[in-house]
Amino acid sequence: MLPLAFVDLETTGATAAIDRITEIGIVEVDPDGSVREWQQLVAPGVPIPPFIEQLTGISNAMVADAPPFAAVADEARRRLEGRLFIAHNARFDYGFLKSEFRRAGIAFRARVLCTVQLSRSLYPEYSRHSLDALIERHRLVADARHRALADAQLIHQFWQKIHVDRGADEIGAAMAAQNPVPKLPPQLDPGLADELPDTPGVFALHDAAGEALYIGRAGNIARQVAAHFAAPPRTGRDREIRERVRHVAWQEASGEIGARLVEARWRRESPPTLQRPRQPVAAGPAPRWPFAGPAALAEGGCLHVIDDWRYLGCIDEAGELPALLSRGRPPFDAEIHAILCKHAGQLRPL
Repeated sequence: MLPLAFVDLETTGATAAIDRITEIGIVEVDPDGSVREWQQLVAPGVPIPPFIEQLTGISNAMVADAPPFAAVADEARRRLEGRLFIAHNARFDYGFLKSEFRRAGIAFRARVLCTVQLSRSLYPEYSRHSLDALIERHRLVADARHRALADAQLIHQFWQKIHVDRGADEIGAAMAAQNPVPKLPPQLDPGLADELPDTPGVFALHDAAGEALYIGRAGNIARQVAAHFAAPPRTGRDREIRERVRHVAWQEASGEIGARLVEARWRRESPPTLQRPRQPVAAGPAPRWPFAGPAALAEGGCLHVIDDWRYLGCIDEAGELPALLSRGRPPFDAEIHAILCKHAGQLRPL
């Protein structure tokens, strides 16, 4: 059995770029079945909104003397490192922790398993898969709700329950569907399969000279690369890509918007030579920018920074803005403008 970490967080809100962690709960389960639990209040450095206080019971007074995340980052990493990261709506918890680790100067990655997706795979006859629905359906014992350790304990209980209800092969297949092992061309490093992240982003296939052959957008980079090479080649271009590819590059993104923006930028900077060109977006004079300066578009764990319809990049917090602005603005790009226009109502001035 893999070493496991059942994880839940409480936060000041839903956006990792703006909000912060207020509590961490981790249940560690070792291959021999031994269990350890850890719960830690965290000073978020930003106020906890009243409705969050009511939901979690964690008040500003409770975290006033708690350590900041940077002070507990090493302990959290020690408890998570080398373990399968299991959470309910795992992208939320994993995204928040990655953002907090990044602010602390720590690169954190883990294999991730989402129990929402696991429940949908194993119990497709049900329409609801929230944690409250699982408590009711599987008679899980909740000492509390919306506290980090108590919710992590519930996720652990669900894990134990599915191993009573379902066979190991069925559970293994449901897990493998979330984390497929890519079948890579033989000339690629086999270790690449363990390095590809299961997060949204963009990947590029390069030849030995570094030329981009193919650029793709993915909701899950590891899964999309696996699917790309698992499918039989349909055209001569597909076969040539597989023969010439020597390197896979990728960039993680906070979500669909970020992935689209990065993909457009990569395609402009290094047009892929073996990929069918897209229909170009009609170019014309840049439309009027509605703000006096740069604006931000929040998504997942970052703020996308845009100025005069030019995409400048992604930051985790406002303190990173001066360095980003100092790099200057790229030229106007009609495709990036078209992407941003779909989300213009979400732009907020900086």
